[in-house]
Amino acid sequence: MKKALISLSLVTLMVFSFVGCADKVQPSSTPEPIIKESTVSSPAEDIESQARTITDLEGNVVELPPAAEIKHVVVIAPPVTSVLLEVIPDNNMIAGLNPKAFAFSNADAMAKLFPNYKDVETTFVRDDFSINTEALLQLAPDIILYYGEVQKMGLENINLPAVNFFSPKLMDPKDVTIAWDNLLREIFEVGSSEGLQAEWKYYDAKVTDILAKKTKEPKRALWVFSNVSGKLVVAGSSSFDAYAQSFFDKAGLTNVVTDIQGTAEVDMEQVYQWNPDIIFVFHNAPANAILNNRIEGQDWSLLEAWQNKAVFDIPQTAYSWGAPCADSPLMPLWLISKSYPELFSEEDFRAELAGYYKRIHNVTLSDEDITSILSLREMK
Repeated sequence: MKKALISLSLVTLMVFSFVGCADKVQPSSTPEPIIKESTVSSPAEDIESQARTITDLEGNVVELPPAAEIKHVVVIAPPVTSVLLEVIPDNNMIAGLNPKAFAFSNADAMAKLFPNYKDVETTFVRDDFSINTEALLQLAPDIILYYGEVQKMGLENINLPAVNFFSPKLMDPKDVTIAWDNLLREIFEVGSSEGLQAEWKYYDAKVTDILAKKTKEPKRALWVFSNVSGKLVVAGSSSFDAYAQSFFDKAGLTNVVTDIQGTAEVDMEQVYQWNPDIIFVFHNAPANAILNNRIEGQDWSLLEAWQNKAVFDIPQTAYSWGAPCADSPLMPLWLISKSYPELFSEEDFRAELAGYYKRIHNVTLSDEDITSILSLREMK
């Protein structure tokens, strides 16, 4: 087996590879400051007295203005943007985005979640992912959201609140998305009772009930992390550059890639030895390229999964569900609907998806929208 281990870190995945609609209910306004008798404060003093501190996921203490004073938000961390759209009071507050923010998104979902996202400024992030500080400051940001030390470069001396969403302690997509959601709710002073933590609790219980009815052996699954120019990369056990193991464990699946930590390039001979029951494709060459056996140098027709047409693209909405995002609580249930349809059908999942989007995003998905999200992607 060819195992050229790829040194992909989660930071690199978030930076280099890789939404809430505008009619959300507005949060209650910040209470008026109490003015003591015989004391009159200026507006500037009032704002200063309301300044607060938060602790970001790296452990930095960051001083922030009151939520009511945050008007312009710049997001350098691509996948965090999908969770931001679920929390932020108004998408028009987003003044700047990483150009990779919606690189793995679905056009129909984005039309509902953030229809004008292509109008948001992105040129302050250079091709090498460094920050053009002058261009950034022209956006007049009140707060900057970033992920890890790589994205912090260029932010050190701008004297603006910058919040880090990376924690080396968080490796499970459930823990990651809850932490992002809770931190964003703290920043924008939005209640957390209906956030991702509640959704994860609901879906954890639902998945447990469904899997309790499973009587057959777990299906053996392969997670294709990427497939470009004949280089096939698969995802093994959990690490900073892959979430396959975490999602498979939650969905009652066995990962065939047992001897690889993180991601690694492999050859087809190794895939033949694994012979998975089902294959999930993260990005790059889509499932249709495998099903049509159109990838040069790769013959997928020898696999049981290919013969049973059990090859699926991982859904994309504001971001790919293969990475932590606003829709991560749905991922284990979607995996079950594809792996064990006798326990939970696609029709069942379509209903859950529609309900989730109404609760979390205040968005009504049409049948056509849902079909677009769940269908196999076209070959390019």
